[in-house]
Amino acid sequence: MTIPTLVSKYQKHSYVTGLKKAYSTLSNAMALAMHDDEALVDDGNGGIDWERSKENIINKYMKVVKTCDSGNYEDCVEVNDAGYSIQGYLDTIYVTADGMTWSSSGVAVDINGKKGPNEWGRDIFTFEIAESNRNGVAQGTVMPYGSKLQAKYTGYDTSYWNYNPSSPRCTTEIVKQYGRTPWGTAAYCAGRVLEEGAMNY
Repeated sequence: MTIPTLVSKYQKHSYVTGLKKAYSTLSNAMALAMHDDEALVDDGNGGIDWERSKENIINKYMKVVKTCDSGNYEDCVEVNDAGYSIQGYLDTIYVTADGMTWSSSGVAVDINGKKGPNEWGRDIFTFEIAESNRNGVAQGTVMPYGSKLQAKYTGYDTSYWNYNPSSPRCTTEIVKQYGRTPWGTAAYCAGRVLEEGAMNY
């Protein structure tokens, strides 16, 4: 193999490893939170109000070392021309001790912080939290965006990254087109990477 090919292979491997670690970190945090009455805010119907619970959970269980908001995003993440975080619009950004940056929107994670490429489907991925028991998915479960698990929870088969194999929602072309767009189609890549255990695009 050529040097560029080897470098690309190594980078992809590091992204996959980082995503797996992020998934484990968030899953562990949610598992602890589910046994902590003070961490979770009820939505009034026996479910989790993620918007009101996320700060408690992230700060309590994820070793936050720095927090940034719209006044100092650039201290934590790359920002676009409008001053918004590429990772999550106007949400708070949490930097954890392992160098990852987490946006409470989603939840989106940049597995290597400000270091490039800062692209969805490469080093930025997202998860959804099951706010209630639904369709056989337990409350508090962390679901990679675009995964079969998320599709099961939502009840929409089209939520799965490979719902239409002739036109999958995570490809090299999609990452090139939407990798710099918050919550663009490239967000579905979390499901593909964790399902395949590799970055095959």
